[in-house]
Amino acid sequence: MKKRHTLLVIFPQGAKVEEFRKMLSESYELVCEENEKDGFERLLKEHNKISAILLDLGLAKSSNFEFIRKVESDVIFTSIPVIAISPEPPAPEDMVCLKNGASDLITPPCEWELVAKRIHNAIRAKDSATFYEIERMLKQLPSNIFLKDAQGRYVFATHYWNHLDQGGDPDWTIRGKTDLEIRKDKLNAAKAMESDKRIIATGEGTSYVIEENIDGVRQFLQLIKQPTYDEDGNVNGIIALINDVTETQLLKMELEKRSKTDPLTGLLNKGATEELIGMMLAGHRKRDGKCALLMIDADRFKTINDTFGHAAGDQVLITIGKIIHSSFKGKDVAGRIGGDEFMVLLRDLHSEEEACLLSERIEEQVVHAFDNQEMEGCVSLSIGIAICPKDGRDFDELYKAADAALYAVKESGRANYRLYDPSMRRD
Repeated sequence: MKKRHTLLVIFPQGAKVEEFRKMLSESYELVCEENEKDGFERLLKEHNKISAILLDLGLAKSSNFEFIRKVESDVIFTSIPVIAISPEPPAPEDMVCLKNGASDLITPPCEWELVAKRIHNAIRAKDSATFYEIERMLKQLPSNIFLKDAQGRYVFATHYWNHLDQGGDPDWTIRGKTDLEIRKDKLNAAKAMESDKRIIATGEGTSYVIEENIDGVRQFLQLIKQPTYDEDGNVNGIIALINDVTETQLLKMELEKRSKTDPLTGLLNKGATEELIGMMLAGHRKRDGKCALLMIDADRFKTINDTFGHAAGDQVLITIGKIIHSSFKGKDVAGRIGGDEFMVLLRDLHSEEEACLLSERIEEQVVHAFDNQEMEGCVSLSIGIAICPKDGRDFDELYKAADAALYAVKESGRANYRLYDPSMRRD
């Protein structure tokens, strides 16, 4: 047997004591004292490494079991069993040591293998009792703490989530089950098990956030996982913490959305629009096909503001934003890049005519949006169109081409759209 545990042995000197200590030292590390006072002081200093206390029954009786009661009542020593040892067969009155808190009473005749087994069992029993006591305390925390074994099976969990499939069984337990067996979201379950396998194989912990949307309840859960180790230093499981970070995550998403969104129209703002279009064009260069960049201006917007007021001007921009948003596919990019300026990237374009038809459509929709209103006949759009790769391959090239086409529309009377051609260059 390997020397895995340290025992505090409290015995007076004697020949039989030396023989007993010698047997113990073959299986355990020993720290020895000759009386309860010195033994308790040693316990106070070294309790973190002591697994069990072996106490001479005669010493225990002479103090009326005070030492045992002190150890048993102090939460610092809650995982350390006190085992009474008697060199003589016990009298009936000796059994009172068990009532005073001793975990066991070992007396002759007793084979050494049995003694070692009883010491080991006392240590495990105390560890087990401590485990369940800790489990009860952890259930008071809002976070979910769980343990898994080396096969990814749950040993315990302080809380059960709504995304677990408990089958309506009131006696359902998580113990012995894997994520794939119990979680409704099988995709996240598979990811969890892959994460666990890496931790068991590498001994490296991890932290990540998942989204669950079960039974109409949307949750964001942060998982923090670390490996656990056996007495030989081998990874034997996983301990993990789950925090509900839904409120924080939704706030983060909202702030991120606001940082990229124009507050008036709900479209992307200038920075987000240009960044995303740049990324899209970089990816587009790796494959064949066309796309188009549209520069869109609200005509005579300053006049509208001066004539009808800024509230009316805002309503014009909001209406244009809604029409642009509803006119393009999800894979297209649309944003407001200035006061009355908008930009759209049409991806996977089949032909130049398609870009022209879309431009004509939104122009007509904006004009008709103000029919029978005070601003009827005052609102229109000018649109410049640049085609990739014909007119440019990156954002700067296409922007210059579309801007030149837009300028040409404005020079020719506004309320129209035009495709770029080299004659429009403004260099």
